[in-house]
Amino acid sequence: METFVAVFSQLGVDSSLKYQFIILVVVFIASQFLFLEKLQNVLEIREEKTIKLENSADDVLEKATSMQNEYKTKIDEAHRTTLKTSSEKKQKITQKYTEQYKQSEKELGQQVDQSRLEFGKDVEANKEKYLAESESLSASLVQKILQ
Repeated sequence: METFVAVFSQLGVDSSLKYQFIILVVVFIASQFLFLEKLQNVLEIREEKTIKLENSADDVLEKATSMQNEYKTKIDEAHRTTLKTSSEKKQKITQKYTEQYKQSEKELGQQVDQSRLEFGKDVEANKEKYLAESESLSASLVQKILQ
């Protein structure tokens, strides 16, 4: 105990220590009622709201993720439907124009065959005329060469 008294006396502690301690306790109790209790309430309310906001943020994030997945699903479905519809329309149009093409090709083939027959008849008709004319031309050519 003597060492404590020696240490306290070296620190300059005197009889006013009791009064300082009492003042410190009174100030602490007064600040507890006036300030620290309200500060503690504010801190608890903030913590509550923060945790509540985190939970609501998680809920909103889950909701956004589910909405995003639903959106992707609907977009994919719409894309497939559109692709199917466009493929069907393309197939119908292709079939229609293929039939028209085949009909036109058939008509053109008939016209070509008809023209070929007519041209063949013309060639046969003119063949004898040209052969007779070639005979006279060759005879006249021979006469001119001989003269």
